[in-house]
Amino acid sequence: MPQPAQSDFRSSPVTRRWRAIVFAAAAVCGAIPASAALAAGAHAAPAYTGQIIVRWRDGADGNSKTPAAAADALKQLSERTGIAVTARRAMGGNLQLLQVPDALAADPEAAAARLRQDPRVADAVPDRWLRLHDTLPNDPEFISRQPYLMGTGTAVGGVNLPRAWDRTRGSSGVVIAVVDTGILPHPDLAARVLPGYDFISSSTISNDGDGRDADATDAGDNLEAGFTCPGSSTPTQTATNNSWHGTRVASVLGAQTNNAQDIAGVDWNARILPVRVSGRCGALLSDTVDGMRWAGGLSVPNAPANPTPARVVNISLGGGTCSSIEQQAVNDLNARGVVVVAAAGNERGAVEAPGDCSGVIAVTAHANDGENASYANVGPQVAISAPGGGCGNSQIVNGQCTTTPSVIRTLNNNGKTGLGTYVVTDSAGTSFAAPMVSGVVSMMFAVNGSLTPAQVTAALKTSARPHPSGTYCTTNPGVCGAGLLDADGALVAAAGTPPAQAAPAPDSGGGGGAVPPWTAMLLALSGLLAFALRRRM
Repeated sequence: MPQPAQSDFRSSPVTRRWRAIVFAAAAVCGAIPASAALAAGAHAAPAYTGQIIVRWRDGADGNSKTPAAAADALKQLSERTGIAVTARRAMGGNLQLLQVPDALAADPEAAAARLRQDPRVADAVPDRWLRLHDTLPNDPEFISRQPYLMGTGTAVGGVNLPRAWDRTRGSSGVVIAVVDTGILPHPDLAARVLPGYDFISSSTISNDGDGRDADATDAGDNLEAGFTCPGSSTPTQTATNNSWHGTRVASVLGAQTNNAQDIAGVDWNARILPVRVSGRCGALLSDTVDGMRWAGGLSVPNAPANPTPARVVNISLGGGTCSSIEQQAVNDLNARGVVVVAAAGNERGAVEAPGDCSGVIAVTAHANDGENASYANVGPQVAISAPGGGCGNSQIVNGQCTTTPSVIRTLNNNGKTGLGTYVVTDSAGTSFAAPMVSGVVSMMFAVNGSLTPAQVTAALKTSARPHPSGTYCTTNPGVCGAGLLDADGALVAAAGTPPAQAAPAPDSGGGGGAVPPWTAMLLALSGLLAFALRRRM
């Protein structure tokens, strides 16, 4: 019997974090029956911060350039709602992060509802913690090859990359943003990584001694024994190691390939933009939204303009359900032609935000045999499935994984706190299925740079291979996406997709649906010509 794999779920309250670790690991690999895990369609309770993200209506924002005007806006908001709010910081997209009194922090949804009643507030959403969707098997006997990158002759669930690489190996003109824990200066990534940005606003969480800055290097997310995360009253009982999650995610989509060392990545040439949002205790929604927007080239207050905006944004973390704040960020990115790819989550439940936002390519995970991974979140929001490691649902019998679980090979750091010792690590989770899709999307742009986000999604879906017959995804249709990721099929579909038709310009004459004057003239002339020809026949 294979040894159980370890699971790594990170969120803000330490008690919830360790409860999730023990419960998810047991459900995935054998200590408890899979049926006892979080039911599909259910969301884990969100962990809130006591802060509210407010979107101001045009002309009524609290981010005014005049300090007096900004202070007056907050004063009026407090008087009208009865909530003594204070400003924390400005955010992109006409947003502002506000602090509410401790007495109201216990019910942040109610506080947000009261703030939304103010006519100058367009929306208000509680800030919450997101966690990494990462399951980390560390059994040294796990296989070290990468059959999941091969065709179906090697692995039923393989991505079919060798044939795709005959068409393209990607382009250095395409940028993929990794919104995550940052990236280590790894020799097998160094030539590909661009200068990014650290959006972690709390020095307590950042683990690097400061707040936001231009250094997106992963400073680690380990917790010392006795450390109490913000929002929790329970100190950590046992010290935890650094996850180096962002490096592992980046290596899946873009490790240097054909260089006779380490692992093969999906895209050989795309550049990688690290955007650091997650540190100790997880990631804040407010930091993550700012990081997403900046990654795609949208402006964020007090952050420099992004000189290398991403065409693809990979997010392998999440939590809760999609709020209007996240949806607006996705809408704004999609409007710029940016594709957002997100992991569905690892709690055997509903797809977690931002994966459940409209316009996001949500990715669930399957094992090498093509069956949905027992830990993977599923739901109608899922677009496609990609290799993520773990056990297929049918391989869990009486609460036990009856076969050797699949793994995803990733670049990692071998030290608990230091840098410089690099290894290849066995990983599993939707965190690593998502960058497989992101890498294929960047290759799709290499063969057809005119693709829109909607066309990319459509091409991925139409080219997907069917889920294996008789497995969870075929007996539960509509929850695992269109099928299994097929890189070669996606490139064929991308190359054959014509440019999207631009929406017709509105008629300056003002009549709804009226024919433009020059078009009417041409129609009239063609009609007269046809009439004259008929008269002569």
